[in-house]
Amino acid sequence: MGKMMGVDANDAVKTTQGFDYTCVGIEKLGATEYTIVQIIVDRSGSVSDFRCDLEKMIGSVVDACKKSPRAMNLLIRVTTFCAEPFADRVNIEEIHGFTILETIDSSKYANTINPEGTTPLFEATMEAIDTIYDYAEKLYDKEYFCNGIIFIITDGENNVIKTATPASIKQKIAEIKRNEKVLESLRTVLIGINDKECQTSLDEFHKQSGLDEYVSVGEASPNKLAKLADFVSQSVSSQSNSLGSGGPSQQIENFKF
Repeated sequence: MGKMMGVDANDAVKTTQGFDYTCVGIEKLGATEYTIVQIIVDRSGSVSDFRCDLEKMIGSVVDACKKSPRAMNLLIRVTTFCAEPFADRVNIEEIHGFTILETIDSSKYANTINPEGTTPLFEATMEAIDTIYDYAEKLYDKEYFCNGIIFIITDGENNVIKTATPASIKQKIAEIKRNEKVLESLRTVLIGINDKECQTSLDEFHKQSGLDEYVSVGEASPNKLAKLADFVSQSVSSQSNSLGSGGPSQQIENFKF
């Protein structure tokens, strides 16, 4: 993995569960507290028709967050996930690792989502939770104060069985929330797009795995994905503003997609 958006391959890390990620070197951080943001995006074959709009949505989130009074206190990682058909191999790829918001050029998200394969939703969710906590531990060891928020964006239910399950995800989340020293709070948001036929399944996953919220966007139109960018950026801002309060931000009520 080469240098991209301020993150270098020399900053590659492996979690205790065996997940690889990259992160900006702690010596490059200028603030004393951070909200750590993860956006993970389904790139299975079924997103092909709207993958450009997904890329624009991510860029819009970054641009909106840069206008926040808390912009200097945001670290963001963006990944995509799929699985190879019949090969039972999960591909979780970083567009970029945890990096400082202001170093990100939002135009570089173009052509970063390459749809193929099936949907390893459980494994991708566990990877996001494990890596955000691992990085938070490293920041905590250097006396940084942090909270976190994860957005899991998918157009389908899990159809790949690896090691992660809703029960193991719930257990991991519970462990993180018991140790408030590392992450003061962690919010997890499951987002369904084009999810008319799998809303029941996604809602069950959200409840069984202990995720905080399931949001159904509806059709993957440019207008709906633009509204999704607003929802994500508002949620990031709310979580960042809650840092130091002793708890997570509240759900954004009455948001209309």
